[in-house]
Amino acid sequence: MFSSNNATIQPQQSPCEDRKVEVSIESGDDGEQVVLRYSTWTDGLGWCSQKTIRLDGEQLDDIHRALTVARHRIKRHRAEAGETSEAGKVIQMPTLA
Repeated sequence: MFSSNNATIQPQQSPCEDRKVEVSIESGDDGEQVVLRYSTWTDGLGWCSQKTIRLDGEQLDDIHRALTVARHRIKRHRAEAGETSEAGKVIQMPTLA
């Protein structure tokens, strides 16, 4: 059972306005756990939690490593396909005549 001694970290801004992932830290009898909560927006209901994953502190390094590998693979595949993100686009500046 978890106490009310919880800390919520605000979700990051996402290009998907109808989905979000919240990260919180919950303290309980077994120590602290990191909680990942995936929610979707439903008209008339608001934010609805779809999935919740609880991780022990020892699992954080493993999940961080797995997410980093996944992020690099996706970026490499996009680069190989010729896709660029907004942050990576080069804007041609006007030249003086």
